[in-house]
Amino acid sequence: MDQYRQNLPFIGICVSKVKPLFEKLAKERLENYSGDAILITFHIEDLNLLKRNVKGVCWEKLGESISRKEGVYPLPDVIYLQCYVDNNVIKQIERVIGRTVFNSFIFDKWECWNLLVRDSGLRNHLPNTRKLVNKTNIYPFLYQYKDIFLKPINVSHAHNSRGIFRVKLQHKGNIEVFYREKNKMKEKRFKSYQKFQDWILPKLSPGGYILQQSIETVKSSRNATDIRINMNKNGTGQWEVSMTLVRVASNISHVIPKFITAAYSISNFIRTITIDEEKREAMERSVVNVGLKVCRALDKYGYHMADLGIDLGMDENGHVWIFEINPLPFPFRGSISDHSLTRPIEYASYLALTKRKPQQAPQPQQAPQPQQAPQSQQATQSQQAPQPQQAPQPQQATQPQQAPQSQQAPQSQQAPQSQQATQSQQAPQSQQATQSEVDKKWWKFWN
Repeated sequence: MDQYRQNLPFIGICVSKVKPLFEKLAKERLENYSGDAILITFHIEDLNLLKRNVKGVCWEKLGESISRKEGVYPLPDVIYLQCYVDNNVIKQIERVIGRTVFNSFIFDKWECWNLLVRDSGLRNHLPNTRKLVNKTNIYPFLYQYKDIFLKPINVSHAHNSRGIFRVKLQHKGNIEVFYREKNKMKEKRFKSYQKFQDWILPKLSPGGYILQQSIETVKSSRNATDIRINMNKNGTGQWEVSMTLVRVASNISHVIPKFITAAYSISNFIRTITIDEEKREAMERSVVNVGLKVCRALDKYGYHMADLGIDLGMDENGHVWIFEINPLPFPFRGSISDHSLTRPIEYASYLALTKRKPQQAPQPQQAPQPQQAPQSQQATQSQQAPQPQQAPQPQQATQPQQAPQSQQAPQSQQAPQSQQATQSQQAPQSQQATQSEVDKKWWKFWN
């Protein structure tokens, strides 16, 4: 690596072997980051806490130049988790580098609902939700609300709306079901509850389900809508809105992120709902306020999060509902600006430089060096930050490095997207914003 020209934050991004796109995304984040930094992408198995080093790909950004080198490096100042890591392993890491591991809580739908419902400021924004204990739970809940969702608890089973069923109880006991099959929304009708139950029970994926009250949200051209708000901590450690987007489904039931027909900025979409400027501003503020309340609730309960995708819906009265919280969001690609691409790097840099403040002012440094790992290598001392060294070429370790005891769980995948109910009344047809083109290539990574 080239020599440091200033004190640079040394940031680690832990990625999953089954989601290589997040590794590519790390480089793109650094390319678009306005400052200079050193970033290492690695797999959790390649982190060696005994020797206090990590094997990975190191990217150094100085001005417009970015260099890349594979090797073994000192532990970074900060670790940004882009995959599931066992909580016991996270605690081990934090004992070594401090509490600078963020996005460390990869939760499922039931955990998320139980966490948020504890907050009095969020309770009235949450649809009623129950855990499906056995098959007898479905009918009472369906009879109470007439329109419900069945959603897999485990995020890996609900990726891109797979395994999700919307169930409506019609007059005379008829039942209507909407569900995704391959790349299409399917609709099926049953003349009795017993026939519906016999059909659906074998289709429920393992890992458990939740039952959730369906919410009537505003429509666009008769199709369902939802609102995605990306929230991030910034370069001063404060929560900010990185992007707010209204998505229009390709069907009348609920949004399948991979198959949307249009995307609007929140302000443009709200203009199609009301002409009252004061009401429009109040609606937009309510969306942002709910997003901030979710983030602050996670802070209050002790979870170190800094990158969240929150799926909301707005009913015909302008009330905002929380459908899903995605702890592994993917930045939006399209005409609407999304600062969530770079804000995690801004926040990581803030943590790294804040961590160094109690130390004496460091001298100009060189990039962190690949460390040789011969058989006789002793455990190195804990490193608070990369030390000034001349970077040699990385050498192959003669011994396999010891990895932390961890499990790569299915949650290393992106969390799923939420699904919204259709409307009882149709809002005025949306005028598509002039910048509503959607880059279809990236929708499949949305949850």
